[in-house]
Amino acid sequence: MTPANKLISFVILGIILIFMGYWWENSNSSTNSDFINLGKVSFHTSLDPGIKEAKNLSKPIFLYFRSETCYWCIRFEEEALSDKRIIEMLDKNFVLISIDIFEQKNVSINLNVRTTPYMIFFTKDGEEISRIPGYLPADDFLARLKDVLEKQELKQSLY
Repeated sequence: MTPANKLISFVILGIILIFMGYWWENSNSSTNSDFINLGKVSFHTSLDPGIKEAKNLSKPIFLYFRSETCYWCIRFEEEALSDKRIIEMLDKNFVLISIDIFEQKNVSINLNVRTTPYMIFFTKDGEEISRIPGYLPADDFLARLKDVLEKQELKQSLY
């Protein structure tokens, strides 16, 4: 093989590898779509559509901060977000938004979120109800969900 043929083969191989890397990155990106399924629950992947839906439906917001590499996030999603009681309560009472702390750094920084998993509950008008830093087992998370709903009902009754 001549040096020119070697160079051409090397350039073609490089181009193929670049395109494969680009395709791989885009096919595995969770924020390319408007929704992501975590456990057995579907979440908005950006704030604006979720906030609009919360206002339209008069529901509070469950904002879930996570990352693809977080062991405790994966465990929370497999356990709590796959629990039928929790799924029913979330679907019925909240608008769900998931934030990837690496891909959506500004949201994480603005809300002072530095670890994952991290959960914040807001009223439909954006008033913070409660924060849950870190992993919770399914039963503990269910109890916290009930507390958040009670606080939400109390706030609504005051207005």
